[in-house]
Amino acid sequence: MKRWEYARPWKLAALLVNQICAVVLVLSVVVCTVYVSGSGFGFVGKEQSFESTGYYQNEVLEQIYRCVRAASRESKFEKNGVYDGKLLVNIQQYADNSTIGNGDPKDGGLYYALADLLNWSLEGMETGTLMKITYDDGTVGYLSKSFTNYTEQSLYSEDGTEVGSISSMNGGSSITSSTTAAPEREKAAEGAAAEEAAVEEYAAEEYSTEEGYIEEFITDGEELPFGMMQGTVRDVEQLEAVEERYAPVGYDSITAYAEEQKLTTAQLQEIYQDLESTLPVIYNDYFAYTENLELFSPSMTNMRYFVIPKSVEQVSSDDFTKKIYTNMKSFGKTKFSSTEGLLDYIRSYQDYLIYDSEDMSYDSSGMPISLSELSSYVKSYPPSVDGDYILAVAVDTDYKASDKLAQYKKQYEEIAPVSRMAAYGVSPGAVLYLLTMVYLTLAAGRSTEEDGQIVLNRFDRMHTEPAALSLMIPAWLILVLVSNSVSVRNLEMREFVLAGGVTTFALNLLFLIGYISLVRRIKAHTLWKNSVFCLVCNLFGKIMRNRKTTTKTMLSYAGFLLGNVVFLIMGEFGIVLLAFFDLGVGVFLLRQAVQRQKILDGIKKISAGELTAQIPMEQISGDNRVFAEAVNQMGIGLSSAVEKSVRDERLKSDLITNVSHDIKTPLTSIINYVDLLKREDIQNERAKNYIAILEDKALRLKHLTDDLVEASKISSGNIKLELNRLNFQELIQQTNGEFSEKFENKGLNLVVNMPEEPVVIVADGRRLWRVIENLYNNTVKYAMPNTRVYVELTTVGHMVRFSIKNISEQPLNINADELTERFIRGDVARSTEGSGLGLSIARNLTELQKGSFNIYLDGDLFKVTIIFPEADNTSVNETESQE
Repeated sequence: MKRWEYARPWKLAALLVNQICAVVLVLSVVVCTVYVSGSGFGFVGKEQSFESTGYYQNEVLEQIYRCVRAASRESKFEKNGVYDGKLLVNIQQYADNSTIGNGDPKDGGLYYALADLLNWSLEGMETGTLMKITYDDGTVGYLSKSFTNYTEQSLYSEDGTEVGSISSMNGGSSITSSTTAAPEREKAAEGAAAEEAAVEEYAAEEYSTEEGYIEEFITDGEELPFGMMQGTVRDVEQLEAVEERYAPVGYDSITAYAEEQKLTTAQLQEIYQDLESTLPVIYNDYFAYTENLELFSPSMTNMRYFVIPKSVEQVSSDDFTKKIYTNMKSFGKTKFSSTEGLLDYIRSYQDYLIYDSEDMSYDSSGMPISLSELSSYVKSYPPSVDGDYILAVAVDTDYKASDKLAQYKKQYEEIAPVSRMAAYGVSPGAVLYLLTMVYLTLAAGRSTEEDGQIVLNRFDRMHTEPAALSLMIPAWLILVLVSNSVSVRNLEMREFVLAGGVTTFALNLLFLIGYISLVRRIKAHTLWKNSVFCLVCNLFGKIMRNRKTTTKTMLSYAGFLLGNVVFLIMGEFGIVLLAFFDLGVGVFLLRQAVQRQKILDGIKKISAGELTAQIPMEQISGDNRVFAEAVNQMGIGLSSAVEKSVRDERLKSDLITNVSHDIKTPLTSIINYVDLLKREDIQNERAKNYIAILEDKALRLKHLTDDLVEASKISSGNIKLELNRLNFQELIQQTNGEFSEKFENKGLNLVVNMPEEPVVIVADGRRLWRVIENLYNNTVKYAMPNTRVYVELTTVGHMVRFSIKNISEQPLNINADELTERFIRGDVARSTEGSGLGLSIARNLTELQKGSFNIYLDGDLFKVTIIFPEADNTSVNETESQE
């Protein structure tokens, strides 16, 4: 009896129904999800509005963010309702929070005209080296190097009087003298022409290098051969500076500002860094501002935004134009009696939000954004207004402008009727598709005969992996072609049905071919047997079974014995042949031994650390050659592994640096806002306590991030040292003075044993100060109160030894070496304010400066000893830079 249910017509009918159901099901799901809800399965009900769809909510949320950014930039660059290139920009303020503020130099800071900064950005920014020169008589000068144009910097005395100038041109440098108003410089002004000629002759003879003679002369530390400079160079500091194409407001140059404000080198360097970061950012903000003028005009967008300063009470036409930032410029013709009247107008829109920065009140209708999300984003893009403000954003649901919202609205009106029909096609399509798949699974490989044999076609007899690839590659090409050439949202309904139907039909056909073939292979038990992987595994098994080292060795030895027996049987002539045979075998074995010795030498070199060592392959053969090649590959692999390990360690350090840098920006904002809260007249004592806790924790986190960055730089070697001769004894005395109050507060009695004469070493003063500071801070945190702290500085031979010891308040149940590891602290409970990085930073900084750092623990006694070589008395005062 034939099985009519497996007849070919029934199979073809099932395939056709399956294809139709797949097309209907996919098109229905896509219409209900992609076209309608945008964020999940659904269909448009009769009473559902466009404003409740996911497309509307997502697009409005994105537009709110864009409005906040547009309002922020408009408030930066406009004054009285129009762009003003004369606005004064405080570069420190702009670098911190990208705001301009009131632009009043009386508030302090370095200011530039907005137009100058924008022109500067367009002309390009060039950086170079600025040398700060300090003389024994208090004179301070600046020398610009590496700039292509001519620059001139003034020399000032301690009281700010100009006493001379330094100039440079085309990468070279020179010193020119100028008349000084100081009485002690009047004598030096006489004979300036003769001295200048002497300078040129001296420079031409002794310092004709490309770098110029000033740098060479300064580093020698000798007296300058100029009447204007009566002292020797005391210190030379280098800064990374920006070439000044435009002068700051009220000053000839940044260095003039620095001298008037008595800025330190670190503060001056920070100004140059702020300027370098401000130039590209302010240009990008200005470019976005000009672009927003067009994109956010009422004719281009259905979004409305307003930034209303709280100082504006009467909203006249003039107030609206000059004081309120909005994309509704023509709205100023309408008058309101108060700000509340304008807010009532905003509330007349169906969807709006109103945010008050003063009390963070929030009024919203239909807007897909919470107060926390909005306030957080506004903090990232704050308006440049004085005092508090009101931010209002609304959506014009009349959709008069042709933006994305209007396009989605039109598409929604076209899709809504179709989606209701598509929703009814999902369930029947899914049921029929599953039923046909069940039938095709049962009928696969079956024929109308009752013999039970599985019928395979040519495709089923192909190897499994190539057959799968022959279906997967066309499917992947179809998906790539469709995804790159078709945007579902932008298609008309007819185009979508045609493109989606053809794509679904083709993909489902490929799927059915592969699925039914898979079922037939499983039924016929050929899925594994006919696979390429199975063939490879079988071949490998045969090779492993037939080639064993022990078997080859045994066969070789058996052949050697058999040869000896045969030659012995042959008599005297055989004995002669046996001698030659054994001699040949011996030579062969000796050659093999030599080859193995070469391999052994190569292994020793690799094990000793020479990972790039390679075994020569010229005279190696047989199994030894395979062994030698494996050893060479092992060396290459080890070298790659070590290189990867080093790279991974560097990446870890970079990750710490980058994450710490990213934490600094919000942390700075937190500290600033805490400072602002402290200035408020807050009467609630609990609130004051909360603010104090916030400030303490924020400063602690700032200190931790700074330690993380420095520890990462030190471990990766990305740190610059400026080694100079310094008086170690004087540094210890200054440190004792600075920490005396902290020691007294904890009841610590400082016992100091130091020589009275100077103890000179060669080190980086700033880095060595960090080492000593960390040791003293560690003592303040962990020493037992009301005990003595011993500080000792001695010179033994040519070595300078500094030690500090105290009694620990907590039991030191840890090894001494572990205390210098990162994040290891003496108190296991971690109840103190330490970060666990202080001793690690101190040790690494000491070792970078060619010193030694040792910790000694004896019970609760904690002692740290650092040792530096004593500086040679005959050495000159010169700066050595090390990266």
